[in-house]
Amino acid sequence: MRRLLLAALLTVIMATSFINAGQGGRISLSQLNPDGQPKNLKEGESHRYYVWRDDKGWHVRTTTRQTKRFFAGTVTSVGGKIKNYSTFQLENKDLIKVNPSRTQLLFDFGTNQKIDGFDFQSDASTLRFDLRVDGKRREDLVFVGFNGESPKNMPFELSTASSGTAAQIIIPFGEPKGMGSGSSKRFMLWRENDGMWHLRTTTARNQHQFSGEVTAEGGIISGVNAISTEKKDWVTAKDPKRVVFNLNTNGAIDGFDFRTTASSLKFSLFIDGETRSNLVYIGAQAANPPSIPFTLPTK
Repeated sequence: MRRLLLAALLTVIMATSFINAGQGGRISLSQLNPDGQPKNLKEGESHRYYVWRDDKGWHVRTTTRQTKRFFAGTVTSVGGKIKNYSTFQLENKDLIKVNPSRTQLLFDFGTNQKIDGFDFQSDASTLRFDLRVDGKRREDLVFVGFNGESPKNMPFELSTASSGTAAQIIIPFGEPKGMGSGSSKRFMLWRENDGMWHLRTTTARNQHQFSGEVTAEGGIISGVNAISTEKKDWVTAKDPKRVVFNLNTNGAIDGFDFRTTASSLKFSLFIDGETRSNLVYIGAQAANPPSIPFTLPTK
């Protein structure tokens, strides 16, 4: 019976989406920046959606505090297709599918305290989200991008064009405050006033692998110096513009220092093979980048 109700609900959602697209032209494009996992994403928060984009694609997550809630809706590609998609902690009775023309992704699932959701990729110029909680449109329960901002209406559209400047508002000067050896797993990144850059890694108890590369844009990297590394660790200047590294850190602090003449630096950082922008802390304010890779100005 519930399957029949779900099918009926999705039919209504699809029809409404097409009507909205066809009456009076396009829905106004939201000015929200979708880059970066929302900094307030947390399991067990009051019922809500999280939507963001990173270097792996687009992500939609849901969570609830105590009561089970039902999340249903569509994601429609404008000027392109929905490509690969995958589920995140969904159960067999939950529903997610893409229509035959691969222009619309449909979903319906229940969430009870934990985090559920799905991931996808798209070559569309714009994505239209029509998201419902217990059958109702609630734009105030949707949090988009690193800053976790809510759209002004529902449905809403997000541009897939890269913002390109999201990380430039982060000031890299000064060592991140309140962090040091034995903090939970993380990257720490900062620049001194004399131009020296520092990248450090640490963990609380368990060993974790930190890897990645730093690329100079408009200049070179020099004076690379590994700090507290062991034989199995390595930091290598592949060429004057690129440093690659692999550090296995267990409780202590590892890392390296360097200088650069570049106008900006691009960082691709991984923890245990995964990009975790929320575990990268930059500058005295310990700011997280919106996504990985990210670019920082050097001046």
